[in-house]
Amino acid sequence: MSRQGFRFVHATSLCLDEHLTGTGALAANDRQLVEDATFLTWDGIVETCIGAQAEFLLLTGNSFNAKTNSLRARVALEKGFEKLAAHQISVFVVPGALDPISGWKKNVHLPPNVTLLTADDQEPVAVMRDQRVMASIFVVATPHSDESRWSESGPAALTRHQTPFRIGLVAAGTPLGWKNGQPQADPTPGSSSAPSTLVQAAIKHRTNYIALGEGVPRTEMFAGGMAHDPGCSQSLTRSVTGSRGCSVVNVDSDGDVTIDPVAVAPIRWEDLTVTIEPHHSQNDLSERMALALMELTPDNDERLWIITWKLSGSGKLFESLSESAPREELWKKLEGELTGERAVRRLHRLERNVNTPVTTAPPKKGETRLLIDFQQVLQETGDQALDQLKRALLAEEWTERPDSRAIRDVIQQLNRQNVYRRAQSLAAQWLE
Repeated sequence: MSRQGFRFVHATSLCLDEHLTGTGALAANDRQLVEDATFLTWDGIVETCIGAQAEFLLLTGNSFNAKTNSLRARVALEKGFEKLAAHQISVFVVPGALDPISGWKKNVHLPPNVTLLTADDQEPVAVMRDQRVMASIFVVATPHSDESRWSESGPAALTRHQTPFRIGLVAAGTPLGWKNGQPQADPTPGSSSAPSTLVQAAIKHRTNYIALGEGVPRTEMFAGGMAHDPGCSQSLTRSVTGSRGCSVVNVDSDGDVTIDPVAVAPIRWEDLTVTIEPHHSQNDLSERMALALMELTPDNDERLWIITWKLSGSGKLFESLSESAPREELWKKLEGELTGERAVRRLHRLERNVNTPVTTAPPKKGETRLLIDFQQVLQETGDQALDQLKRALLAEEWTERPDSRAIRDVIQQLNRQNVYRRAQSLAAQWLE
């Protein structure tokens, strides 16, 4: 079956008119930006579709919160849909956990260019160009998927059609995990295994692109295709750092897919770690912090960075930063170091991790000097090492690796003390 090259945009978790939490105190202009951030992001996604000359836009859930019932969210969605319609761009929506089908039908007026896909037994929708089918779009799994409607050959949506390019949708809130590039049932007690079975079936039936809606950046490669989540459009908390927006998905005439992330969110969260030595001055510290920031590049639409500095160490300077006046002086010096850098407003937040003094007690039975040295290094730099590891796992270059999410899940499920205890246990086995 012959193919045509085309392009589409994939976005998820718009969360229109939902509040950003953990920002701390804000000036009036920043407060207004925070209140409008999700709307500005939606506007940016619409403009990305138009600028990229996309055939269609995929929205894979949590576009709004039905319980909030925000009029602003509804109006913004409708205006965006109408603007896309004026450029002959279609929209395909699968409701998620926060925006169920009842919320869409009750609260949102859908123009003709918008198709609402609601269940995994719904007939696939054909995407046409010049009276030729380019692709089919269908729901793979939702938070409510079960096996009661399947035939003996599996989900009907996967077996009834053959098209040049097959796109399956997995809605936000669907209980689904991944391990070694393969879908796994969510281990949470009471979670259904149907979504993982459905995604496995979609892969088996040669689905070329599985549009995930969880809102956490990831790309899983499998034979004949990929599963991709662009991540939340605008991060609402510091749990998802870095530039945020949507993905432009390019499909060439051979069916090969490339993905271009496009940052459109105006607010970016970052966590940065710096260690203070007892001999450091405030100038030394501000220079080190400036160097850490210079490694990060602002994207075009970013207006505000909310940066949490995780400082560890000891000494007079470290202790002084528990007070507001020395912190404010530090922020001024830091901004002075950054004069001439690309303009983006920065808000600085501080977390101090007090290093526990290293004891000089005599070694316990079985403890070698090497083991004692390891324990000291763990005490002094463990927090910094863990934070650096988490940032590396969330970095863009890792999202193409099939094992990245599995590693990230493990790290996020373990608290620091558990990690330290495990490290000490392993060290005791190897270094005695």
